[in-house]
Amino acid sequence: MMLLFIDTETPIVSTPRAYQIPLAEAEAETEVKKSRFIASLCPVASEAEAKAFIEQQRKRFPGANHHCWAFISTEPDALTGLGSSDDGEPSGTAGRPMLAVLKGAEIGRACVVVTRFFGGTKLGTGGLVRAYSQAVRAVLEHTPLATREPQARYRLTYPYSLTAAVEALLNGFEVTLDDQQFSEQVQLELSLPLGQQPGFTAALTEQLHGRARVVRLDDLD
Repeated sequence: MMLLFIDTETPIVSTPRAYQIPLAEAEAETEVKKSRFIASLCPVASEAEAKAFIEQQRKRFPGANHHCWAFISTEPDALTGLGSSDDGEPSGTAGRPMLAVLKGAEIGRACVVVTRFFGGTKLGTGGLVRAYSQAVRAVLEHTPLATREPQARYRLTYPYSLTAAVEALLNGFEVTLDDQQFSEQVQLELSLPLGQQPGFTAALTEQLHGRARVVRLDDLD
């Protein structure tokens, strides 16, 4: 029999905030001195999903000069689960400004790729920063968004015999399944609105009777 364990001893450093997430893919095109900037945005929930979308855009526009990108796979205040690339543009002129626009708009769980077709006129470092930032702002104007409330994240490990009980328990909450693995036991990584945390932890104790192991992932970051 496994003991129920919920790690709650680590102090919370900052208060989580609500943020915006994209509901669907979007695209917008801008032009600066005959250079075309095609900004494509996609909802993502992991770095792997972001990298797959980036590769998809490379294949979609094989003749482009640059495919600069930025992604945030979690909340915009997170220190992990994000990345950016200038893809051959001068350092710091594309990826980081694009990421800054996402963060400034409080956008999370999103990946944006700006594909550039060079128009023959160099824009300079300042011009590139403005052009790539403008491209991201343009696609955000066409992106349907929803508010995602602060989330509590958990890893739940349990024997296969508890599958039906766990599924019934999770159906009672607004749970997002972030990852799942099946080996000797089932391991789920999930998140749910922070306000539902007390009821969720109480249900784990009452309904699973100590036969699962639960770790609060936020406390491990």
